[in-house]
Amino acid sequence: MYHKKKSLLAMIMLICAITLMTACGTTSKDEPASKETNASADTAAPAADNAGNGSDASAAASTETVEELYAQAKEGGKLIVYSTSGRANDAAETFMKQYPGIEVEVSKVKSDEMMDKVTKEQDAGQFNPDVILTKEVSGAVYEEMVKQGRYIKYLPEEFAPMVDEPYRTQAEAYANYVEFRTIFYNASTYSQAPVTNWWDLTTPEFKGKVYTADPLSSPAFMDLFTTMVINSDDMAAAYKAKFGKDIELNGTENAGYAFIKQLFDNGLIVLKGSDDVLDAIGKAKSDAVGLAVSGDVSKNEENGWTIAPILDIQPKTSVPDSGYLFIANKAPHEAAAKLFIRWMMGEKDGTGAGMEPFNKLGSWVPRSDVKTQNDVAFEELNLWLFDGEKLYNTAPQVRDFWIKHNS
Repeated sequence: MYHKKKSLLAMIMLICAITLMTACGTTSKDEPASKETNASADTAAPAADNAGNGSDASAAASTETVEELYAQAKEGGKLIVYSTSGRANDAAETFMKQYPGIEVEVSKVKSDEMMDKVTKEQDAGQFNPDVILTKEVSGAVYEEMVKQGRYIKYLPEEFAPMVDEPYRTQAEAYANYVEFRTIFYNASTYSQAPVTNWWDLTTPEFKGKVYTADPLSSPAFMDLFTTMVINSDDMAAAYKAKFGKDIELNGTENAGYAFIKQLFDNGLIVLKGSDDVLDAIGKAKSDAVGLAVSGDVSKNEENGWTIAPILDIQPKTSVPDSGYLFIANKAPHEAAAKLFIRWMMGEKDGTGAGMEPFNKLGSWVPRSDVKTQNDVAFEELNLWLFDGEKLYNTAPQVRDFWIKHNS
């Protein structure tokens, strides 16, 4: 009897052990999986205290060599890229010449549409893109895609020492290029920037002479105004520096909202897009100013404009509009994805041809070893930190405030 009990006990223990091992090795296939690809804690892991911009799904500092990645990539199929920027096509052309045998297909998709597309695909068990190049949408990319493990950060560890903050350890991913919304003026009218403080736009001198692209159709423009609301103390200090007295809020919640209200009270003109704004102020001898994308300065010659951006405004010039690079969750061709991202980053020495489409006038590559095409280096730009979590939670209220005063 003792031996029978002992055998029965052993069998029960064996069954429990097998059950435990099976449970530990099971993952729901409907749930996006976090990837860790040779991660390096000191260069890849985003700082936890950066307003929610860190990601537990960091796939970052790979130690594979270019030769190893190329050998693996040639065995796979076509590399699929979803990009908000047409510049990825230019990078793809040079990439295919550099790495024969790898075909690249780039689909240009708006950021919000891309999020919807990738979410639906992944939820259906379809993992189509390998590389994601996207602008942020008021923090939604981080909140809805990065935190869910759908977009995964990738930063080769040998690149990391040259990458400027916040994109090395604090941001949700490496940004291949950075632009921002700022004030433009007509350089044939003004010999120097006519605005040094955002509150200058609320003065009688600029009544009815300030244009902006519509933030309701361009989230990046709304990000700028939302950031002013988030950093209302900065806006209040800039008001005092301009007018020599504390701001009166006149029923608004803070100095950021007060600035938006005073813009409308001063005759703000809202147009459809950035090009429309620059068309309006780029005419000969126009004394109007307008808010537009910094990168649009490169369109001067083709459009006959004489516009120039202002790169230093108090209290801050703007908030970054970053072109983030990710590997898609469960990328079918991960080795090729890594190789292509390295190419767009300019390779280890920062001279690779894949970076050239992004290192343009009005755009900045956040690498300390890359010479900018602009008069001001990226490290010297006076920008607010992009706080995706606060933007995500604050933007709806700012949008409602904007609609109320624009009606």
